[in-house]
Amino acid sequence: MKNECPICQGNNLCGSSVESDEHCWCTKKIFTEEVFRQIPEEQLHKQCICEACLNRIARIEKASKRSMNH
Repeated sequence: MKNECPICQGNNLCGSSVESDEHCWCTKKIFTEEVFRQIPEEQLHKQCICEACLNRIARIEKASKRSMNH
């Protein structure tokens, strides 16, 4: 299902699946390699993750980098 986040199965609110002139929220975001590692291989590059999962992964990465610097 195109509107389902492959990580949490919640609604990814993908703007590209809606008939609109606006782009998806994800076009303005940065996706690190860790994001792609979290997506099951069979679903990779097939549907968007949700913004909540993207933010959660970013927070975990940021915290991990801070702890490595201390």
